[in-house]
Amino acid sequence: MTAPISSLLNMETMLYGAPGLNMSVPNYLNGYSSMPYNSYDSLANAYGYLNPDMYYNSAYDYNSAALANKQTEQAEASVRNRDMQTLADYYAKSISPSESLGSAAIGGAAFGAFMMHPRYIAHPINSVKGLKDVHAMFKGVRTEGTVMNQLWKANNEIMREAYFQMQKAASRQYSKIGLFRKRYSKAEYDLLKGIMEEALQSGNIDKIAKASETLKHAYVNNGGWFRFTNGVKNLFSKTKTEIPGVMQRIEDTSLIAKNTEKLLSSSGKLTFKQALKRGGGVGGALFFMGIELLTGWNNIKTAYAEDKQTGNKQLAQTLVKGAGSAAGWAVGEALGVWGMAALGAKIGTVFGPGIGTAVGGLAGMVCGSIGMWLAGRVTKNLVGEDIANKITADNMLKTPEGQAQLLQLTAQTAEKDKELSPEVAKAFQNIMAQTI
Repeated sequence: MTAPISSLLNMETMLYGAPGLNMSVPNYLNGYSSMPYNSYDSLANAYGYLNPDMYYNSAYDYNSAALANKQTEQAEASVRNRDMQTLADYYAKSISPSESLGSAAIGGAAFGAFMMHPRYIAHPINSVKGLKDVHAMFKGVRTEGTVMNQLWKANNEIMREAYFQMQKAASRQYSKIGLFRKRYSKAEYDLLKGIMEEALQSGNIDKIAKASETLKHAYVNNGGWFRFTNGVKNLFSKTKTEIPGVMQRIEDTSLIAKNTEKLLSSSGKLTFKQALKRGGGVGGALFFMGIELLTGWNNIKTAYAEDKQTGNKQLAQTLVKGAGSAAGWAVGEALGVWGMAALGAKIGTVFGPGIGTAVGGLAGMVCGSIGMWLAGRVTKNLVGEDIANKITADNMLKTPEGQAQLLQLTAQTAEKDKELSPEVAKAFQNIMAQTI
């Protein structure tokens, strides 16, 4: 080796170490290449004539294994992403759970009992106690040929109203807190009971209708809350008012007569159009449309957060569903009222006046709920799943916490023995196997 070359190697050895240890920089051994190679680089090892040291190291095998592992990890990540998307799609559909026909009917009955007859919820024991006197007064409805049986068949709506008002009065004679209505005194109850007994014994439907409206008008709100608010009002008003009592209401004969006439005129043969007007009508329909908009407000906000076009689509979906709910309720409620006008008499004479009155009072609510259930299925087929549900589910995929929630949801569904689709079940099993 010549002196200049020897001197050059000595200098490079001082800079980079022993020859061949740092082939990533230009040096004597790699020909001072501007694109240097590393003797331990897998690409260099692929070409033996460029790397005479390849037979003395295992870098090629190591890098090949690393590349294979990376490809495997990418493939597994792709499968996991696909499976997580399957669970997200499943979750998006489950956000708006489908209700069964039976649940809709039961929900309508419960809603009707709570909204229209909260006293059954507030005072269930008194309601049961009140049945004793009422059953005695309406005895004979199920006995064919009796006066009560004939009255129930011929004037079912008025008789059901009489039964209902008498049961309210009988229940109110027992002890209670009296927040909204005071307990009837013995004298008050005996007076009201006597009015109804006399009317029923007469067999005159006009007198029975008047007795019903008398008991209804006497059912005054004179509990502690109303006395308090009336007292506060009198403090700031020049005109002092008093809450009327039972006796004052009974003496309001002109209003009772007017209400009696209205009851008698509406008890004839009922058409579906009349039933539609008698029910909640436009007000009831708007009420349930408002509920749909209220419950769907978060979905609307979620969609608009995505972009305006998506928000407009979600708003349209919610409006269509709201209109469907309104129409379904109105038609269903009318069918319930109309059907009870035709079947109410038979139900009472077969199962008793109490069952007939309860069914008649809740028929509109139950059928209205069923109507909403049917309308909901129709509108869902028209507009599809809420767009916001898909957005919510896809957003959950973006975080480990959200993905954990998706797994938890699917696990909870499986624990409840609900049948998962084969695709969802397989995706869940794949992810759990990777997690474990």
